[in-house]
Amino acid sequence: MFGAQELMDIYVQDFSHVRKLAAPLIQRKSQSTANLVANTSLSLNQKGPSRRPDPIILLSPSASSLLRLSNARSFLEDGKFVPPDAGASTVSMLHVQRVIRAVDPNRPMRFILVEGPEQFKPEYWPRVVAVFTTGQTWQFKNYKWSSPNELFKHVQGIFVGWRGDQPPDNVRDWGHRVLSANIDRWRGAGFDASRFRDKEAVESIWKTVELNMRSKGWKKDAAPTAI
Repeated sequence: MFGAQELMDIYVQDFSHVRKLAAPLIQRKSQSTANLVANTSLSLNQKGPSRRPDPIILLSPSASSLLRLSNARSFLEDGKFVPPDAGASTVSMLHVQRVIRAVDPNRPMRFILVEGPEQFKPEYWPRVVAVFTTGQTWQFKNYKWSSPNELFKHVQGIFVGWRGDQPPDNVRDWGHRVLSANIDRWRGAGFDASRFRDKEAVESIWKTVELNMRSKGWKKDAAPTAI
């Protein structure tokens, strides 16, 4: 027979060693699932003969970037800047919508936003309509065109910075192929009324994206096969 204390020892056990062993497996499964979701969404409607694939926008993964996946929808859809989350984002992809009148004036287009091309297939590159950059060249290491001067011959570049600050030297050197969009400094959540000029910056970004898409041959029912 077991005494009361012995029964307690049996039922109250430390399973921390089990959790430690299982943690790497759970993490790998989570990462694998995230990659699968990202890859599936990137290729969504890619093979449909009558459906146009979604255009892609590449954001900078730099911690100094004012625009990250955590705040891109608020900025690009609502025209309101809020600071990106300080912590590492668990989201690997984002969708935003916008009517691009030069392509389809009757319905919004869905854009796929990602912070890197790690899940890209070669046929995805013609779908890239803009690259947001901080001017840091390491961002382009895994791009189809790792040289910024070559990259921005094919894709529109966009730099978002604080109003009144000079863009980085690299951004200025890349010339007119990188649009500089300036926004007012963040003063806190209680100063929302001062964000009215964010919409002006957002409209200038979308106007540039639209002009670039039209010049690259985007159609209502088709995307370019090369850029």
